Amino acid sequence: MKKYLSTLEMLAMMSCSVFAQITITENDLPESGFTYIVDNDTSTQVLLGTPGPLAQAWDYSMLASHYPKVPTYDSTIHTAYAGAFPASTHYTYGPAIMYGSLYGGAPVGSQGMNNGYMFWRRDMTGFWVEGFLAEQGTFADVNVYYTPQELLIPAPATYGDSYNNTSNWELWMNKNTADYDTLYRCNVTKTITVDAFGSLTIPSGTFNFIRFHEHVIKVDSIFAVLNSIPLYSMEFTRDTSNNYLYYSNDVTYPLCSVHADANNYIRSTEHFVIKVPMSAEEEETANIQPVVFPNPASSLIQISIPYGLSANEPCIIVIYDLSGRQVIHTISQSETISLSTTHLPNGLYIYTITNHKGNIYQGKFIIRK
Repeated sequence: MKKYLSTLEMLAMMSCSVFAQITITENDLPESGFTYIVDNDTSTQVLLGTPGPLAQAWDYSMLASHYPKVPTYDSTIHTAYAGAFPASTHYTYGPAIMYGSLYGGAPVGSQGMNNGYMFWRRDMTGFWVEGFLAEQGTFADVNVYYTPQELLIPAPATYGDSYNNTSNWELWMNKNTADYDTLYRCNVTKTITVDAFGSLTIPSGTFNFIRFHEHVIKVDSIFAVLNSIPLYSMEFTRDTSNNYLYYSNDVTYPLCSVHADANNYIRSTEHFVIKVPMSAEEEETANIQPVVFPNPASSLIQISIPYGLSANEPCIIVIYDLSGRQVIHTISQSETISLSTTHLPNGLYIYTITNHKGNIYQGKFIIRK
């Protein structure tokens, strides 16, 4: 005799299927060869809910887009610094403000506005920060290492797991053995707890998730050193924060990253929009890409075109908005070109540069006024 399931039994089974706990592994971490476009909301106070062993169903579909972030991850072997950061598997390049939530504890340059590299490691234990190298500013061209490395996303991870991590990096200022030296040190201590799971709705869709609650204490200190002996130390800044990263098996980047202060007042929330594969041309020419400055920009941008790309021959420069509409079209034979952006609204823009050989180079920048 056939047995028919009751409505309650069917709903229970559906609930278990939809809200099944998931496990995050190395395969779910950021991939090289992709740009992750995320929107940043600087005002919405989402509900963080009550963590616990019961599946959650949270609706963050009201999140707004105040400005985008566009981290692009590629293989470190495509840089000139693979030997300097031998454990690094991935890198991002550009102003740190564009990196997205997985920026680690060391933005490059003042307020993350200067260009530079961040070096990451992805392996079976998780996603880590290896170090960074600024291209601009006071500490340009200095290799900075995290010793030990900072853990961003642990793996494998599932509900109920907990991880502790302590990391630090240092920068010497005007190092000279003949007089006092100044050492700047950043220490990060964190506890990462997988405290919730279930279903999360964001503007780009609905996903099964687990949530990483990251409790962070970041302390910046300054030391006066003479002949390797510390003579004076001062705590410069101390910040306690809570970050909530929602992760799924569907997207190799956080679905949502909520950044809150020590009292859980939300400072900002990033949410995933789409990931875009890099073109073969982008990967092949990663080390001779044009540079846009400032980025983000307000009324003016400068595009520096490497000689290996232009060879002082005319280049066609076209800028598009995200709808694909052409907003700027010009021709230049200079290695640096300045373009007015006063007529462009806030947002993310894509540029293409076609050189005299017909090769096309692409990049992106943000307008924020």
